[in-house]
Amino acid sequence: MNMAVQMNYSEPKAGMPGGLVDRSNYSAVTRRNGADTGKMLFGLGVVQGEEPGTDIALPATGATAAKFEGVTMYSANVEMDDEGAVKLAKGCVLDVMQSGKVYVQVADDAEPAYGKAVYLIISGDDAGKFTAAASATAVAVKAKFLGAADDGLAPAQFYDMPQA
Repeated sequence: MNMAVQMNYSEPKAGMPGGLVDRSNYSAVTRRNGADTGKMLFGLGVVQGEEPGTDIALPATGATAAKFEGVTMYSANVEMDDEGAVKLAKGCVLDVMQSGKVYVQVADDAEPAYGKAVYLIISGDDAGKFTAAASATAVAVKAKFLGAADDGLAPAQFYDMPQA
């Protein structure tokens, strides 16, 4: 009788989009997804939606740091579709971290490192992701990176967010 045996092991990923980096204190609020179904993802930066304090939206050209709400947090109670993709529905309720340590999605060309400033990308295909470089399409938010990127994710600490 032959038995399957796992012969090689790889390092697990450091985290997941919108997942906690560690067990330190954090603050989150509940918001309603204002983006179309399938557009909102975990680990993205979001801004105030049509009804500030209730809705969130993906950033768009002209978004400002003053409208930044925080980072969408991972939730285990979301179903996957038949292809294994999580498609957050428009109008679903999400937790948004306003202060604390969370894994964020970063742009492919982002080069985060410990202590570097965090910028929210506000236009293009990467809107909602983060980068470590200032540009005309990114706004500074009150955060710092806690390490390098790994497969499109980087740990970041957000602080001094207004609480609502």
